[in-house]
Amino acid sequence: MKRIANFIPALSGGGAERVVVNLLQAFDRNKVTPILVTGSATGPFADKIASDVEVIDLQTPRMRNAAGPLRDLMNQRRFDLFISHLSHANIATLRAAKRTKHKPTLAVVEHMTMSAYRGQRWRDRLIKPLAKRLYPMADHIVCVSQAAARDLETVLALPKDSVRTIYNPVVSPEIQSLGRAPLQHSLNSFPGTLLLGVGRLSEQKDFSTLIQAFAQLYPKIQGEVHLAILGTGEQHTRLTELIRQLELQSMVSLVGFQENPYAWMKRADLFVLSSRWEALPTVLIEAMACGTNIVSTDCPSGPREILATEFLEHLTQVGDPDSLAERIIQALQHSPDKEALQRSANRFSYSQAATAYTNLI
Repeated sequence: MKRIANFIPALSGGGAERVVVNLLQAFDRNKVTPILVTGSATGPFADKIASDVEVIDLQTPRMRNAAGPLRDLMNQRRFDLFISHLSHANIATLRAAKRTKHKPTLAVVEHMTMSAYRGQRWRDRLIKPLAKRLYPMADHIVCVSQAAARDLETVLALPKDSVRTIYNPVVSPEIQSLGRAPLQHSLNSFPGTLLLGVGRLSEQKDFSTLIQAFAQLYPKIQGEVHLAILGTGEQHTRLTELIRQLELQSMVSLVGFQENPYAWMKRADLFVLSSRWEALPTVLIEAMACGTNIVSTDCPSGPREILATEFLEHLTQVGDPDSLAERIIQALQHSPDKEALQRSANRFSYSQAATAYTNLI
């Protein structure tokens, strides 16, 4: 049995955290003993970890303090493979590995498109120079899309094709059963057209452009229409004010974090990804797996790779409310085949991801 640890700063409600939860569930228990290492075992996903997964809480939520505890843990436990997720955690992992006596096989996973990343804090400006210095120490550098992998090689001056791509474990059998659950919300009985956005309320997800697009398009749609946005984040106040300024209070809802977004996706008439940048947007794949009609910005990176050639007409420009509104109206008028969407999403299954990571040992 191979002992594979996955390390992530916390269990907050983001896409990377959901990926780790899915991956821990996906590993073949006949071959792998899965272990979760986290800086803080708190957050919405804390109770989503499979019951047979050992959870090691370092109690160091600040990643700049995590290198010492990680070094001690690697020396004590002697993992076969240590997979680190997210830039801050990757840097802490590689700093720890420099000083450990028993270095496991190390894989660092980059969940963003490095060239497009815009940090919120002054420390975030250090990510690119530190990654350029430290990432070559890893046994494997992994990105979650081909475009993000090539971008990382360019930004960090890494050899061509040195960064491998492993698609995220997104599609599980449970998605369909969870999607059939009723919404625990008044919109469950909404009689009109429901548009949906899901993600952190942040600059990256650019929900302000989605709300501005909605203000343009709702008079052009027959019958009632509502936009629901699931998620929490630092732009909640700003988005609330924008909704008030556009007089959309009765037609746009900031719903907050939802444990079961799949029920919302199944109920929605259209899912919209309005991001300015991504690496492989999990929520777009999940919506497709639910058979939900989709529109996405053609942001770097991931949406074009996810939609492939079959659904490229569902892409639109980044940060452009006019284009987004037009594309949404077109998509509502011409819905794709649900089964075709689901077949395309199945490329991002749990089993394929778990096998690819196990093979890194």
